[in-house]
Amino acid sequence: MWSISNQRGSAVTDFVLVAFPMLAIFVATITLSLASYARTVLLDATIEGARYAALADSAIPTGVLRTKQLVKSSLGSVLTVNVDASSSVVGELELIKFVSTAALRISPQASIIKVSSVATREFQY
Repeated sequence: MWSISNQRGSAVTDFVLVAFPMLAIFVATITLSLASYARTVLLDATIEGARYAALADSAIPTGVLRTKQLVKSSLGSVLTVNVDASSSVVGELELIKFVSTAALRISPQASIIKVSSVATREFQY
């Protein structure tokens, strides 16, 4: 026979069984969203920096500085950015390649994000 005394304390058990998995899902969702946003910002800043470095009156160090400034203005100190730039000549084109790596300091174990972009600068117009 069913009675109220048999159900005493079951609310606490139900809360624990439901709250902790829901909290874990919530934290994982927020962390994944922030990591995805950080990658998108880093990719956009790398593309913009490579294009800026490929301008006729600009140089590669200027593009690297622009990339770092864009990331810092968007994310602050969440990312530590390292930008490697190189250039190579293919025919009439100079290819400027930027590879940005960042350590994401959202979680205790730092995740590494790596993106790259290539922009072209023509020698003759």
